[in-house]
This record gives sequence, C-alpha cells and structure tokens, in this order.
Amino acid sequence: MSLPLSHLYTFIFMGVCATLLFTACTPPLENSENSDRSWPTQPIQIACFSAAGGGTDAVNRLIAATMEPELGVKINVVNRTGARGGAALNYIWQQKRNGYNWGGFSESIMPAAVMGVHHTTTRDWTYFMVAGAPGVISVPEDSPWMTLDDFIEAAQKTPNTIAVAASSTGGLWHTKLLILQKASGVQFQYIPFQGSQKSQTAALTGEVDAVLTSISEQSELIRSGNLRPLAMLEEQAFQFSEELTIPTAAEQFPLIREIPIKQWLGFALPADTPAPILEKVAAAYEAAMKTQEVEQFAQTRLLTLYGYHGQQANAIASKSERIWTWMLHDLGITVRSPAALGIEPIE
Repeated sequence: MSLPLSHLYTFIFMGVCATLLFTACTPPLENSENSDRSWPTQPIQIACFSAAGGGTDAVNRLIAATMEPELGVKINVVNRTGARGGAALNYIWQQKRNGYNWGGFSESIMPAAVMGVHHTTTRDWTYFMVAGAPGVISVPEDSPWMTLDDFIEAAQKTPNTIAVAASSTGGLWHTKLLILQKASGVQFQYIPFQGSQKSQTAALTGEVDAVLTSISEQSELIRSGNLRPLAMLEEQAFQFSEELTIPTAAEQFPLIREIPIKQWLGFALPADTPAPILEKVAAAYEAAMKTQEVEQFAQTRLLTLYGYHGQQANAIASKSERIWTWMLHDLGITVRSPAALGIEPIE
C-alpha cells in the first residue's frame, strides 16, 4: 500500500528534524590532539623499579609531590620491583601512550637490554634526571679494616671471600665494584640485592663485609657511625663534613676516572608518548625543580640536582649506555651483545 504524497513529506521532514536535534545535542568526539591538549584529567602513576625507602623511591615521591600542583592531578608512586627492573619496565611498556604511566628509574635501568631484562634501549625512552650522588664503599663500624688499603690487602690474601653488597647484577654499584676489582686485581664475593637499602641492611646485620651504594643513601648511617666510609669510587674525593673528607680510590686506581658512569635518579616515559603530553610534563618538571622542597631535600640527602630532560638527558643516557654496556660485554656478564641492539661503542 502506497502512502499519500503528503504523508511521505511529513515522514521525511520529521526524520531531518530528528537528525538535526541529535547532532545539536551530541558533543563532538574529541580527536587525539585535543585529548592530548586537555591532559591530564585523571591520576598519574609512577611505577618505581626499586623498593620503598631507597634513593630512587625517595626522589620519585618528592618529584611527584612537587609536580602535582603544576599538573592539577594526584601522582601516585607504586613500587613494582622484581626481575632487576624488568617488572616496572614491562608494565610501563604495555600501557597506552596516554601519559598516565611513568617509570620511576635510575641509571641502573640503562643496561637492561644487554642484561636480558627488557628489550628496550635508551632510544625508546625520554628521561627526566632529577639528581644523583657519588658512590662510596663502606664497612660496618666493627670492621677490622680502617682504610681502602687495608681492605684491598685483605682481599688479596683471601680472594673471593670478602662479601660486598652492591645492588643488582649489572647495576651501577655492581659495575663500580667490577671496575675496582679490575683496577686493583682482587676478587670480591659479590652479593646482589634488589635496591640499595637492602644492601646497606645486609652490611649492618653482618650478612656482608662491605657495601657499595651512594653517599646520599649512606649519609645517615655514616653520621651515626654505623658505617665507616673507606673510599669514593669516583673521580674526586668527597667533603662529607668539616671533620671528614672521604678519599677517592681513583688516586690509587686511575681506571676509575676512565669509566665515568654516574648516578641519576628520576623518571622516564616512552619516547613515543604524544608531544603535547611530554611538553606539559617537562613544564611541570621544570617548575618542580625550582621549588624549595626539592632544594632542601637535595641538601639534606647530599644529592646534586641535575634537572636534565629532553635532548640533554637523552644524550647523557645514550653516552652512558654506550660506555656501560660495552664494558659489561667485555667483562663477559651480558646476555645480549650491544652490537646486536644497535649500541655502538665509544672509540
């Protein structure tokens, strides 16, 4: 049965009106660029690769608190330890690139690919390096060794018996211990721990004979007399207080100066995070680095503030990666070759 022409016109008119009304009442879909521009609209999570209480954890909690007012959302730090940093790396890498998941890292994450922990290299991340501190090797207060000479001499007499805690395998402090071993010709019994706090606790309880972590992380233990510093494994001595200058092992072992790998504590986002989001993160980060809270924290913890990000931070990371990964490879402790990952040695 056919409709009268007048009825057909009525149906068409009603359909057009309904379409116009729906269009007027429905908000336009936000495209990706507009979504990036409105970011953030929900809490941010930092997946910290180290345990609570360590230097990386403390710095990330500080920078999170000081960036919150700039971004206008809560920034939560969650400790995702395990697999020598692989747990945090894998978690972040699997998330959407929407700026709501950051990695709380230190420099020790950079050899991850050659150590078989994760497949990414420094090219895949953009870094925000907040601060760092030099490394120091110390012994408990009841240790018989008063100087680095005493310590090295004992290791020469009884190879592979003096236990030294120096964080996880392939990490910064383990690497510096390897450099000391190579330079001095001695062999320690290396005991790995996940995080500096656990390494230091092992020294205090007598589980190990010595510990190698940062001067920042050991500062309170040195002040209290629980740890006795023997030497800095850095290019220069360290003025700890008016009464105490900690000598550098580089005076005896120049190789330490030839491999200048330094600590940095901070966070990173995947490099393919949308540029508008990274720009907002960078602006909030720069503002946070100027706060009194950050400056006071650094002074108390004996940290040197860096504030590196963008091209500067990525250039530092790339250079460190090249030096570090090839040194570990030459020592025979890597799982994958740096060359296979496109990491070129520094001539």
